[in-house]
Amino acid sequence: SNAVVDLVHAGKLDEAEAAAKDLLVRFPEVHDGYDRLGMVAEARGDKKVAAAHYRKVLEFAQQHANLIDPRLIANYQRMVDELDPPAAP
Repeated sequence: SNAVVDLVHAGKLDEAEAAAKDLLVRFPEVHDGYDRLGMVAEARGDKKVAAAHYRKVLEFAQQHANLIDPRLIANYQRMVDELDPPAAP
């Protein structure tokens, strides 16, 4: 998981994306893969895609409430709201 962060910081976004997808395959019981895919999308400037990945983290949190700290859930919701705010009525 931390290797993906290092790859993002090094600007190796294709490698980071592949590693994040590998996390999802190898560790489907944790949210890290979605989080890291969100980081990659943010680094690429694709806010809507990043928000979609962070929404997956929120969905995971709803299904596995005992696995994620509630403070992190609030942080992911804030990121979604900032990256892809709801349309004005």
